[in-house]
Amino acid sequence: MLPNVIAIGGIYLPIFLGFLAATAVLYLALRWVLLRLHAYRLFWHPALAGAGVFVILLSTLLLLFGP
Repeated sequence: MLPNVIAIGGIYLPIFLGFLAATAVLYLALRWVLLRLHAYRLFWHPALAGAGVFVILLSTLLLLFGP
């Protein structure tokens, strides 16, 4: 079971912030790959597609490793 908070230097942060940071790292790596493959040409609104990918990654991480 995961703790509810993460203590970093005496500052208590919610565990959700850790999931956001992990998702950001995965998203940046996946975005780099998609940009290299020119996959964003397939979407009508590339920024909206990027936001959707971020939400999907965050949801997946929370379902797999969440509390």
